[in-house]
Amino acid sequence: MSALVNFDIKSHNDETKKLMKNIKKPLSSFNYYLKEMRENWNTLSEQDKEKYNIKAVSDKERFNSEKQEILDKSKEEIKKLKIFLSWSGDRVPCVGLDNGFTSYTITGPISSVEIFTEQEKQTLIDKGVPEKYIGEYKSVNGIKFNWKAAKKWDVKVYGGSLNSRRSWGGLRENYQGKAGKFTSYNNYKGETWTENY
Repeated sequence: MSALVNFDIKSHNDETKKLMKNIKKPLSSFNYYLKEMRENWNTLSEQDKEKYNIKAVSDKERFNSEKQEILDKSKEEIKKLKIFLSWSGDRVPCVGLDNGFTSYTITGPISSVEIFTEQEKQTLIDKGVPEKYIGEYKSVNGIKFNWKAAKKWDVKVYGGSLNSRRSWGGLRENYQGKAGKFTSYNNYKGETWTENY
């Protein structure tokens, strides 16, 4: 009984586990085969390696081609959603007989989107972002949702800094209008027209 009193079972078990972790794990027969092949590769001449290098280059080209085909198809599917980013710059209201105008830059249709997960939305809500301004998209065409602007200014915008409103992009979903850079004018008679630039 006295021998057990001075024996620290926890330390003994921890040390045993530690020793067992340090034992080199056994290799499978396939691993031994791969090891032998690696050794054989190192002894091959450059001329003998060349046929394998040619196959590797060809296979990489095939992979890149198939990958690009999938990405292109994905982008075309996203474009069907008709989501555009819109920036409005110079703006002058119609006052008296003056013509009012707003300058726009509209790009799209966008070809890639990231959707917020519920956990990501909850993280933003916990940071004080109003839920109604979070929206569905985490990023559009790689331009991230500006959660700081949403929190401070109650807006749903993409890109730009916190206070630089001219750099904020707004979303236009199912947009049927024109893209590019243009200015829309209006006058006191209610007439409107557009000029491209």
